[in-house]
Amino acid sequence: MNSLRVHLEFIQHVMSLTLELDLSAPGLICLVGRNGTGKTTLVRALRNLSSADTFIKTATPYAFSFNSRITYIVDGTKLVFSYDEKIRSLNCREVIPFELRGLISAELPMPHGNRFNYFKSASEADLDIRKAIALGSHGRPDELIAFLTAIYGSIRYSSMVEVTVKGKSYYAIVKDDHTYIREDYLSSGEYFLINLYRTIKGSAQLIVIDEIDLSLDAAAQANLTAWLRDFCARYERKILFTTHSLALMRQLEARELFYIDESQGQISISPKSYSYAKARLFGFSGWDKYILTEDEVLLGFIEAIIQKYCPQIFFRYKIIFIGGGTQVINLMKHNEREQFLSSPGNVMAILDGDQKNEKFVEHSGVYTIPLESVEKAIYAESQVDNQFPFVTSRGSFTGPKDFHNYLQEKKVATQKEIFEYLMDRNDIALQGLVSVLRDFLARVA
Repeated sequence: MNSLRVHLEFIQHVMSLTLELDLSAPGLICLVGRNGTGKTTLVRALRNLSSADTFIKTATPYAFSFNSRITYIVDGTKLVFSYDEKIRSLNCREVIPFELRGLISAELPMPHGNRFNYFKSASEADLDIRKAIALGSHGRPDELIAFLTAIYGSIRYSSMVEVTVKGKSYYAIVKDDHTYIREDYLSSGEYFLINLYRTIKGSAQLIVIDEIDLSLDAAAQANLTAWLRDFCARYERKILFTTHSLALMRQLEARELFYIDESQGQISISPKSYSYAKARLFGFSGWDKYILTEDEVLLGFIEAIIQKYCPQIFFRYKIIFIGGGTQVINLMKHNEREQFLSSPGNVMAILDGDQKNEKFVEHSGVYTIPLESVEKAIYAESQVDNQFPFVTSRGSFTGPKDFHNYLQEKKVATQKEIFEYLMDRNDIALQGLVSVLRDFLARVA
């Protein structure tokens, strides 16, 4: 295949988004942009070509309308997925050719990605793996060993073996006492890279990964791009991925980095420099203090707390959402080494309360809100507060995020009203964090 054009219309907040790829030229395409610009929606659309139930499994029915449509054009062959009222999602009324189904391998974040769903297969193959290791009937995956060794700077992979079971390759590290560590018992980052390598060696010409930096430490992120670039050339692959990692972005060549932007539902994708992307994503100029946090909802809640409880602010501050507690701390530690944001004393992190038992919360300058999360807190309050103000006609929800999104989608409550309610209900519990914020943002006498 030489060319791919994907056009999305009226899906969730995306009114129009077009991606065009030259598949005849192997290489990397990195998409970066703020949350809410359509990156994950685009990855879902790419995955949908091979797995037509992608949106049914991963998106709310409220994301679609009668105008929703995805149009794929591959080397002149056109396929259209349009809204199907029967399934309340997108459907294609044409037969999708086999070669097009195998064109793309797209990886979504937790819990839908293959990096999280291969455990069962490896577990079921354990007896065959054990026999192969005992009998010595296994291979040595030299290329994978070199890959992991370079990424992590460790020689622990030198005893890795490859066992083929029913056409699938499985990997394990054999120890000196002849016991072994199966691939799914390695760290989440190592396991992800093994699955990525497996995908690259597969048949898909285009490999798509949302949040490629998930589970990878800063050093691994920085070492990854050169190897992926080499794999693309060696196996004639195009790898498209999204990331929030500065360590990874910094290693990209100018032609590999693209910024995805949104204006009134119109999504644009254009090549940009690392400096441009860094400034747009994190606003690294003109700020005295930085508050790092996990996501846009928590960012808004912190902003609401500051506006309500911190009237005397001297320093200009910027709240930056990174995407996950581990990623927040990684960025914080990276700044401590290189101070690309500011000196460490001018940077703090605030995480959801459900992270409070994680080891990284012990890091200096890291705090948590006294709620598990905004979504979990409002959902819990709806079940215990007899005077809960946001009454819904719907009886059941799949979980906190579903409930939180429903309140806003159905205009039962605005995000601001949710924040105000939670602050009123947790006024005393918030005072510890309020004190930290006041000290952080006020001028020292």
